[in-house]
Amino acid sequence: MNNHKKSIATLLFTLIGFSAPGFAADPAVAAPAEVKAPAAQGSTRVRFLVLANRESPLSSVVAGRMAKINVQLGDPVTQGKVLASMDCSDLVARKNAAQAEFQAAQLRYEAKAKLQGLQSAAALEVGLAASEVNRTKGQMGIFDAQLAQCRFVAPFNGRVAKIYVKEGQGIGAGAPVIDLVGNGTLRARLNVPSSWVAWLKIGSQLNASVGETGKQYPLTVTNISGKVDAVSQTIEIETRFPEKTDDVLPGMSGQAVAICPADENRCLTSGAANS
Repeated sequence: MNNHKKSIATLLFTLIGFSAPGFAADPAVAAPAEVKAPAAQGSTRVRFLVLANRESPLSSVVAGRMAKINVQLGDPVTQGKVLASMDCSDLVARKNAAQAEFQAAQLRYEAKAKLQGLQSAAALEVGLAASEVNRTKGQMGIFDAQLAQCRFVAPFNGRVAKIYVKEGQGIGAGAPVIDLVGNGTLRARLNVPSSWVAWLKIGSQLNASVGETGKQYPLTVTNISGKVDAVSQTIEIETRFPEKTDDVLPGMSGQAVAICPADENRCLTSGAANS
């Protein structure tokens, strides 16, 4: 019994001794360095829409009939390529008539100028003849501009997204003809909670999941709207996909979450998901 009491006493003494200041850990032994928390994903999920870097809906300026379509849906095109053309024979005829009027006006002006040199024509007559030359020349310029609109030329390198017309089809002024999308880096547009403004900035990162591909892609914020929507309490932003994301096409959509900077509690606790 005495030996048992001695053992308990020895154990208590040992425990008390280690907790005392005299038995503190050697200060020469350094404590483990503090590990900084990595960036975390915010819990708020927002919908996004994939956009082409450039889009051009080509439409008709003048009424006419489609004479030729040189591309098919999805075709790659280069800048300057003629995608389609209209039958503008009536404009050609009107331009030819205007050109004849211009030539006649030019002859009358030259004749008046010669007569003025012989003191047989007044300066007013010469001036009026010159004005007629300028008027008919301007009329020709109008027809040249309208004839240029009969050809639909690709404004940049891209792909044909949609064709609205067929060869031989009559179309009116303002009618859509071909939609073209650029080949450059894709964009994504999102409406995020307005509470994100407290920490969101150009260059912030998001993790996007595209529904059509089932893959995830990093997004970089490139533009932030200068106005908050008062009804939905959201703000519109635009982001950039990585270059050469060939499996993603404009029009696809998905969900994205913010990649919160380390120690940025405002990001982790901001807002509810935008529906």
